[in-house]
Amino acid sequence: MEDEQLIPQKPVYVYQLPVRVWHWVMVPAVAVLIVTGYIIGKPWMSVTGEPVTTFYMGYTRMAHFIAGFILIIATLFRLVYMIFGNRYSRELFIVPIWEKSWRQGLWSDVRWYLFLDSAPREYIGHNPLAQVGMAAGMVFMAVIMLTGLGMYAQDSTQPIFRPFLAVLDFAYLIGGNGQELRSLHRLGMLLLVTFVTVHIYMVIREEIMGKTTLVSTMFSGYRLRRH
Repeated sequence: MEDEQLIPQKPVYVYQLPVRVWHWVMVPAVAVLIVTGYIIGKPWMSVTGEPVTTFYMGYTRMAHFIAGFILIIATLFRLVYMIFGNRYSRELFIVPIWEKSWRQGLWSDVRWYLFLDSAPREYIGHNPLAQVGMAAGMVFMAVIMLTGLGMYAQDSTQPIFRPFLAVLDFAYLIGGNGQELRSLHRLGMLLLVTFVTVHIYMVIREEIMGKTTLVSTMFSGYRLRRH
């Protein structure tokens, strides 16, 4: 649904502090996960020095695990805040596809990003296309988190991780195995890389060509309509 009109040079508080903190915590966590995940999947052929002294892959896996747990904990807090935050904090998880005005806005956004329209519609929160993209990104992260926890549970002796063996059981149920989890985990990473690339493009393009602020909004929380 299209928001009320923004008044030029009158800022509107959109993204509350927990939402902004979650966003900027995700940036380094996802970056570390992508880089270390790629190295784990395709290790370098040679490393100078003895493995016992360099511990190269050990440190890589440790960084991957730490970033993964930060991602999981931050996302859980974000899900909880969806309940207590303002209406903009729920836009990533509740996509109102049943609303005709929202669907019309989505088509308008598609036309805008394909350079078919000369000006975009104005929204205080996420526009419909951004909502779809962010929701898809959350699905990709859910796949990464669940398959990652499933693989981690195979080697963990901690009781807290035992329930995630159900993810491995599901892989066997659909005719796969432990390697199936690794393949799904890596597929989730590739989809997330695609999402991040498109997200950065859309943000930069909207910041330059759109009428409202984006990057500064995620720092301050306030959205501003330019003249």
